[in-house]
Amino acid sequence: MLRAVARNLRQLFTAAALLALLLVATEIWLQIRTDGATVRTVSPHTANELQSVLVPSSTAHHELLRLRSSSESSGGPSFSTNSLGLRGQEPAIPKPAGLYRVLILGDETVLGPHLSEKQTLAARLQGFLTRTATGKFEVLNAGVPGYSPLLSLLQYGNELFKLQPDLIVLHFDMTDVADDVVHRRCLKESEGRQICINPLLGNPGKNQSNALRLLKKSAIWHSVASQISNIGESGRSRTSSTISRHYEWTTESTQDLRLQVRHAVDPVIRLADLARQHNTQLVVATSPVPWQVVASDNFPVLSQQLRLNADWPTSQDVPQLVLSALCRNLSISFCDATTAFRSAKTSSKLFQPDAPGLSEFGTALYAREIAATLFKSPDVAEIISRATIASAPATNHL
Repeated sequence: MLRAVARNLRQLFTAAALLALLLVATEIWLQIRTDGATVRTVSPHTANELQSVLVPSSTAHHELLRLRSSSESSGGPSFSTNSLGLRGQEPAIPKPAGLYRVLILGDETVLGPHLSEKQTLAARLQGFLTRTATGKFEVLNAGVPGYSPLLSLLQYGNELFKLQPDLIVLHFDMTDVADDVVHRRCLKESEGRQICINPLLGNPGKNQSNALRLLKKSAIWHSVASQISNIGESGRSRTSSTISRHYEWTTESTQDLRLQVRHAVDPVIRLADLARQHNTQLVVATSPVPWQVVASDNFPVLSQQLRLNADWPTSQDVPQLVLSALCRNLSISFCDATTAFRSAKTSSKLFQPDAPGLSEFGTALYAREIAATLFKSPDVAEIISRATIASAPATNHL
């Protein structure tokens, strides 16, 4: 009897030891395969190649890695960030006298991770303003991949208001309704203000053992979580692809998205109120996606991923109509670049070939349309005019 028990225990111990060795070997293999670094999903709706430039945030879900230099890219996007997590050089605080400062909020369309510094939306807009007026202009790039108006509101309200911008341009992306659904789940009240805590920061030591925390940092955990996520996405793609769900309100969807849209645009209302409190102008801008502008033949890979039943371009501009009505009610300027994109002779070249994002040419056209909107807006044009006069050199009339 005792011998049988001892034999069973030895077999159990041997099996456990072999399993432990297998797990260690698997962990080592995965670490070597990924060069010792596992990719954390900091922002669910952000491309894998951009996850490495993001860090979890306790106020705005996630943000860009601060003080990042291009030399640290390690194969990722090549751009630098300052101490505020903005792409570009360090801005002066407080704002210098005579400077007209523009702050652009939004997602990767604003950040332009695939563009050089001079090709970004902020740089292009600064160029248009400088060439059109004689004042001193500075346009700051506050784009963060995966951001929605909710996170842009928290980003500005918690920190970027210190920049004292004369004008805020909020880029409302066609993915923002889907992004808002994800971020809103993490929204909390803290000391009378709203914050959006990234789940990766959620009380790691409160209810988790050291072994579980160590497991969650392992390559095995991340690999299994990734496979489960892929299986989930695969199962849902039978009716609609992932990319379709992110842009669902731009398509002729049968889903009732009114509640999601209402939630997504509510932060714009709050940002408009906050801007008025800071004596700052707010302009909302949006750019179209390829299937709103050109035929699907120009984007064979993208059209297959979308699995849209309707022909391109789609006949409805629901997002643009919603945003236009919202801005009218708020008495703020709205830049809709859709007409300009449709009028462009090479409209298919305004987008990336295999993704809905803007190309270098599309970004330049979008910046031009935003600049035109600014000069057409009486309130904004007046402020720009004052900045121009204030920065003009004094004339000696002796």
